[in-house]
Amino acid sequence: MTGAPGVGKTTLIQRIHQHYKTKGLRIAGITTHEVREGDQRVGFRITNLSSGAEGWLARLDDGAGPRIGKYTVVSRDLELIGVGGLREATERPDDLALVDEIGPMEMTSSAFRDAVAKLLSQEGFVIAAVKYGSHYPEVEGASETAETVNMEVLRNNREEVFQRITSIVDSWMKR
Repeated sequence: MTGAPGVGKTTLIQRIHQHYKTKGLRIAGITTHEVREGDQRVGFRITNLSSGAEGWLARLDDGAGPRIGKYTVVSRDLELIGVGGLREATERPDDLALVDEIGPMEMTSSAFRDAVAKLLSQEGFVIAAVKYGSHYPEVEGASETAETVNMEVLRNNREEVFQRITSIVDSWMKR
């Protein structure tokens, strides 16, 4: 799925996660969420859905690491938690894999890129949020070898996208 910033992709992934977690489905992968102090966004956290481990994806500071806009990517956490979560999803293809997000911060890591490519090239069910307008060979290559359904999330169609995704996953689970 893709969509402009702020339309609710992360909220939708979190909702899908909660929906299937309550049904007892094993879920692997990663989620990210913004961190605010007052009305200012100070960074983004990343969570491994299997282990619950959490760290910084990026934050406002002048630390070492790649810079995306005003944020510095915390490469150590991205690789430990993000890549770790994707590798766990790859090792357990019977799980539902969630990836939020495939975007410029995450893709600064070659290990993350490799893990995304591997996850998307194997059998299994993956729901991923991809930054709007992005063109990553790792994602586009998967579209050539896997059955894909592309959806754009808009503020006025989030419920419809949720229903469509859960319908597809439910159908997959019955197989």
